[in-house]
Amino acid sequence: MVANRGCSQRLRLARPLRAALQCCRSSAIRIAVVVLVMTTDWKKVAEDAWGAEGWKLAAQGVSRSEPISFDQEQQGNTSADQDTIEALARLDVLAYQKQRLQQAKNLRIPVAALDKLVRKAQARAEDSSAELPHWKVKPWDETVEGAGLLADIERVFVRYIFLPKGASVALALWVLHAWTMDAGDTSPFMVLVSPTKRCGKTTVLIILSYLTQRAELASNISPSALFRYIEEIRPTLLIDEADSFVKDNEELRGILNSGHTKAAAYVIRNVEINGEHKPRRFSTWAPKAIATIRELADTLEDRAVMLTLQRKPRRAKIERLRKRDNDDFAALRQRSARWAADNFAKLADPDPHIPDALNDRAADNWRPLLAIADLAGGDWPKKARDAALVLSGEEVSTFNVDLLADIRAAFGEAEIITSADLVAALVADPERPWATCGKGDKPLTQNGLARLLKPFTIISDTVHPAERPHAKGYKRVWFEDAWASYLSGQKPSPQQIPNFQACKRASADETGITRDFQRPRQRTPAGPAL
Repeated sequence: MVANRGCSQRLRLARPLRAALQCCRSSAIRIAVVVLVMTTDWKKVAEDAWGAEGWKLAAQGVSRSEPISFDQEQQGNTSADQDTIEALARLDVLAYQKQRLQQAKNLRIPVAALDKLVRKAQARAEDSSAELPHWKVKPWDETVEGAGLLADIERVFVRYIFLPKGASVALALWVLHAWTMDAGDTSPFMVLVSPTKRCGKTTVLIILSYLTQRAELASNISPSALFRYIEEIRPTLLIDEADSFVKDNEELRGILNSGHTKAAAYVIRNVEINGEHKPRRFSTWAPKAIATIRELADTLEDRAVMLTLQRKPRRAKIERLRKRDNDDFAALRQRSARWAADNFAKLADPDPHIPDALNDRAADNWRPLLAIADLAGGDWPKKARDAALVLSGEEVSTFNVDLLADIRAAFGEAEIITSADLVAALVADPERPWATCGKGDKPLTQNGLARLLKPFTIISDTVHPAERPHAKGYKRVWFEDAWASYLSGQKPSPQQIPNFQACKRASADETGITRDFQRPRQRTPAGPAL
């Protein structure tokens, strides 16, 4: 094809030369014309005649006698062809059917291929129209100062929501975390809890939807939709009304839990590929905020920064939020996008100072937020740590932890207690769960108590209370490690251990040895039950 094309070009060039020679009656003139044609540097003539750079390149190509490749020849047609396909995709079914045969012929492709290209163009257009308007963010033109940006974001929440202490700081930091979460390896959930409705949870989520990146606010979502949507869209996922469908859905809770740590943020499901089912990995890595009435499952709360919202008092003055986007929100999105782009690399593998009062999981949750505060500067490092201590500095109360606290109170100053006495003390208060935690809402039994204490590796044994017959029971020393680990504010006094042989039994330190022998010691009054 290339050789034929070259021959055609030479014939086209020879025709005018032959016509010119026929016009010359003198042989001498004919010879002069031939010599002129053969000796002229046509490349130089073309370059002199056409000063544009494009014509120079064309002349060089002709001088080297290099044929234009098929790809280069078709490149100019690609854009026009794509425009034609996009135009066909916008037609209704009848109009497209009338044109498809002729357009396929014009494009020199099979009709089936044109149908496939049009369907893909229609899918792209549908996806683009499904994007929310505030997803399209152009970063701010100028460099953004972090402390000022955080302060402006915080003011938005304070303006529209009645919040507990530290909550506005946590929310502002979490907004920037949603823009930069890919820089780190942990993403804490933002969980909004209230004892009843009309406490501002939905309003917080609406503000978050206008301030965070590609935010999607949903009041219900299935497990399969959750990981598929995250895989496809990579949104900031905001879940409202979680109390109605999350707590009793173990599969959904497991998928949500997996998204806390980047390394584990995947689920594997079978999908059909060309008629064959194959396992595929789906990402669950996305910022998530969850609103619920009353508590969520312990595993979710353990991975979250918890904000407990209360209904606004009459004396509190806040503005009513118009539940729509506005210029202030748009400007904050632009500034957040610019700050995230400029500081993304600095948030990789952060190592901020963590307050000692935060336990290991709380430290993981606050690490990316504290890193943002340190990078922003100003008074935000202190504000962030103060908020962390207020919101996460104490252990979240759970059923078993409540039991440990009530056992501590039941011991009082005693060093040992029988199982019967301990159970009697626990079930004596009708407002505590132990009075109705047995089967059929019956009181806690000694066997039930033993089962609840087994995860802490605390096992009953024979004890010898003063002036009473020996019986099954517990010693204070067996609880010291658990109290110190699970009950905030518990500061056990130093133990003076005499040089006695320790008896062998299960212990919380996993050594299989517990030192039972110790002198009586002064103890501070037990703190209130959690």
